[in-house]
Amino acid sequence: MSFFYLKEFILFLVLVVWSVVVETVVQKLYYKKTNKKFKTNHFSYSKYFYYLLGPLLGFVLLTFRVGVSVIYAFLAFAFVGTILEWLIGFFYRQIVGQRLWTYHRYDLSGYTSWLCIPLWGLAGALFWLLAKVFIYL
Repeated sequence: MSFFYLKEFILFLVLVVWSVVVETVVQKLYYKKTNKKFKTNHFSYSKYFYYLLGPLLGFVLLTFRVGVSVIYAFLAFAFVGTILEWLIGFFYRQIVGQRLWTYHRYDLSGYTSWLCIPLWGLAGALFWLLAKVFIYL
């Protein structure tokens, strides 16, 4: 059983790396074609889409192969991760007097963002898979 989850974990990681490589290649080709300056720290929806494309594809494949329990893990981690990020940011500002991080798009009081929710869920799915690998060793 451990080998099954290990294969799923590796597939998920390969799709995450693939999405980063595809986004980088598309971005460099775009800037080369348009002769614009390459902006590495600039937010764009296309960058966000490409970064999430591979993990979401991996998540869908994982759901078909493993079952709906990974969906529950995704939802739980998305909820808990978002709440914890907001609480940590809020209490850090209350205690220290400055923000630990800032969000400018779709922010929730500046402490977290709606765009982070799928990232927390995908990270949770990754940790859920990793836990399954080590449980069955």
